[in-house]
Amino acid sequence: MAGGETGRQVAGSVGMWRPAKAGMMALLAPVLGMACSASAAVPPTLLCDVRQADVTRRFEAKPTNDPHGVDSHDIDGRFRFKAVVGGGTTGEAAYVKLYVYDMAVKGAPVLLHMATHQPPWPANHEVPALTGWSHVYSSVLGRELVYGCAWQGDAP
Repeated sequence: MAGGETGRQVAGSVGMWRPAKAGMMALLAPVLGMACSASAAVPPTLLCDVRQADVTRRFEAKPTNDPHGVDSHDIDGRFRFKAVVGGGTTGEAAYVKLYVYDMAVKGAPVLLHMATHQPPWPANHEVPALTGWSHVYSSVLGRELVYGCAWQGDAP
């Protein structure tokens, strides 16, 4: 082999040379370490399940320093749901604010519900560990929206 490389021929690979086992492990160790640490670290995310009538939708929210730039989500033209995760100075989550708007009333959107949550948050990652199930009602025909959220990733 050229350049003083050591290697062995792998059975079933006619004419192919691969680095010796020790050399291969030395080459792969940093790559495998990075892959394992990347998969183990879950980026901070808020997961919310929102139910209206018989449909459940899942929304995600990540920390942001621009809470006014976060879009709300249309729920069948009757409600809008907005989840804001306020980012701290180093990008960590500083607070969660959840909003529900009534879109079926005169003068819509009308704020029906606002909730604020601050760390520390529960370590349980199952929805609705952070908020419990919240029930919000429209003044039009008493329509109901139910939501619940949980924190994913390392709890602040």
